[in-house]
Amino acid sequence: MKDLFFSELRRFRLYILVAAGVHLLLLLFIQRQSNLLQQPYFESLLLLAFYMLIGLALALMQIGSYRKPSQWLWLIHRPIAPRQIFAALALSAFAMLAFVLLLPLMLLLLSTDLFTTRVVDTRHYLSIVHLLAFAMMAWLAGCHALISRHKLAIAVLAVPMVLVLHLVSVWWLFAPVAIGLAWLTYISMQGFRANREAPIEGQMNLVLTALPLQLGLFLVLFSVGKMGFVTLSIMLGTDPLNTEFPPQGGLIEIERAEPKTELILGLKHSRDARAGTWQEQLPLMEPVRIGPYIQRFPLRHQLSNLNAPTQWFDEKRNILWTFSHDTMLFHGREPQSGAARGWWGLKGAGSVEPFNEVPFASDEGFMLTRSVLYVIDQDEQRLHERFRLSTDESFTGMPQKEFNRLFMLTNKRLLVYRTDRQAVSEFAAPILDWELTLPRGAPHLQGATIAELMDGWLISFLYGDGHRQIGFSQFSVAAEPSQHILYVDDSGQASEVVQRSVHRDFSPLQQVAWWFSPLLHTLTEWPESTLDKGLTWPLELKLLPDAKIFYFVALPLLLLSLVLALMWLRGAHVSRTRRNVWLASCALLGIPALLSLICLEPRRKIH
Repeated sequence: MKDLFFSELRRFRLYILVAAGVHLLLLLFIQRQSNLLQQPYFESLLLLAFYMLIGLALALMQIGSYRKPSQWLWLIHRPIAPRQIFAALALSAFAMLAFVLLLPLMLLLLSTDLFTTRVVDTRHYLSIVHLLAFAMMAWLAGCHALISRHKLAIAVLAVPMVLVLHLVSVWWLFAPVAIGLAWLTYISMQGFRANREAPIEGQMNLVLTALPLQLGLFLVLFSVGKMGFVTLSIMLGTDPLNTEFPPQGGLIEIERAEPKTELILGLKHSRDARAGTWQEQLPLMEPVRIGPYIQRFPLRHQLSNLNAPTQWFDEKRNILWTFSHDTMLFHGREPQSGAARGWWGLKGAGSVEPFNEVPFASDEGFMLTRSVLYVIDQDEQRLHERFRLSTDESFTGMPQKEFNRLFMLTNKRLLVYRTDRQAVSEFAAPILDWELTLPRGAPHLQGATIAELMDGWLISFLYGDGHRQIGFSQFSVAAEPSQHILYVDDSGQASEVVQRSVHRDFSPLQQVAWWFSPLLHTLTEWPESTLDKGLTWPLELKLLPDAKIFYFVALPLLLLSLVLALMWLRGAHVSRTRRNVWLASCALLGIPALLSLICLEPRRKIH
């Protein structure tokens, strides 16, 4: 085993030396152009994808060179156990990836930490360990695909991408990373055998190998099918997003409409005697639209930064303040000279009182955490607390100044404040003008459109069809769109003007993948609903959706998978227990389980 390990290192020594040098030069170049440590996550994902491609490429070069039958027999018939052969190859791959990826990253981090004033936290050191783990998982997925009897086995790459990759604390991430590494290591190790075309031995081995493949096939097939359906709809001219005019009475029509048009469309369905007058006045007004555009708040020791800025620039003093997760304080630095300019805490510049949560700043001079709004006083270098919500309430939108008011949206209410004209300081707390409880709560709220009348306010709340985009991921449920218009008089009293249902423009089958494989769909969303990701309103994991159309499609598909599995296994040389495992899998997991059966179980009949 030791000889094989060192022989692999000698075989690739030139490649890893060149790759490590090129990697270090690229990191230094990017660091000169920007700050790698403060990149938002959508840029960090490109770096992660690049490192995983390196892991896949190494698997292709290393394991692919043994894929020919003669070379495979030469490798597997060494005087050591197949598991030891796999261990030697895997450890050599880990050592090479550590040298190529981890070492340059560590050198960059240490040099930045020791010789500059830029913020380097513990999470940055742990993040490069996770990067190495994901590159190793990519190598394991590639190894598994290369030694499997079917090329579709590469779909096991869905395990690190779906079940492991989460924007949470680097400390909490160690648990799913360890599970993903152990899982992929186990199924790859089981594939090291003399006859790669033979069925997988052992029922537990079969289940552990088939499940990640089924998960990957589920994601790929639904995504490809959805893309094909959209492409066909565009070609036929029936796609609601690609028509000259959106369907009348639908959600897209309201989303594309101007704020005043949104209110008019809703008032047409109102029985209120004032609705006609308001419809005549609205074309002369300029309503505004605010929305729950904050989907999540940053967490301490988070794997990567959110798009919301956790640093801000003091132009008057030429200081860039960057938040440190270790100290929970802002660290000041002059960008040109690199000189340190102290700390900024809850009391302002020079304060070392830490924040309770990770804040982010806005261009309007606000600083926001989940439940507290601060105002930055750059003249006095102080931080003024403006609002504090209850512990069970959080902001879902940045404060917005309109109509000489300050509008703030939370997961429970719409708050409207006006300036206290008798206050001496411009940073004095404003006075609550009026507030509204959200008609259907925070879930699926698209936005609120507000118009100022002569004697009050008109507010339209629009709720969507359940589509939710968080970063690059989509988490959708079949919700019923609706519009709620309320009137608030001068005294702050609210009354409902109209509540109406809005037509769905897309079928729930195109939006939600539950019907394709109910249990696999639940498995993919389970980590999202369990881990703390700082979401303004949590994902709700529903085992059984409300839309009845799902059941009319899901049950026939499960039955079809079971029937086709029976046909595939008929007369095959498998034990009764193994046959029952496959049939149960196809009956419970559907089409992805059937495809995994075709990939993993050779159809051999007795003659």
